Amino acid sequence: MASKRDRAGTYAQRLIENEYVQENLLRAADSLRSAYRRAGKRRVEPTRDEKLRRQLRDAALSLREATSALQSDRRRPKRRRGRRVLVVLAVGAGAAAAVIASNEGVRNAIFGDDAPADVEGATASATATDSPAPVAT
Repeated sequence: MASKRDRAGTYAQRLIENEYVQENLLRAADSLRSAYRRAGKRRVEPTRDEKLRRQLRDAALSLREATSALQSDRRRPKRRRGRRVLVVLAVGAGAAAAVIASNEGVRNAIFGDDAPADVEGATASATATDSPAPVAT
């Protein structure tokens, strides 16, 4: 079992190296400093001030996250850009499909002028123009 001195040394080393823990501690200190200034105002009643409560809650959450990250040696979560790119591409493809589906001029420009609008109208017009009308004698 590790002695208290060894564990303290491990935590100190993590505190020095882990930027995520440092950022959370700084955020907690800033929130506490803001809450202290706000509570010091004469016109603010600390027990009913919602902004003061929010600042204290943010400080407590940051401290809790810092201690949890320090104990488990957790680092800052990496950004996931792939998901964001996929979402942007999907939205763009959906918008393009909607424009193509709703605008006949755009459809004709993309697919060519002889692309039929609907199958029934194209076959009826093609048979009418290809064969001449019968002449009565």
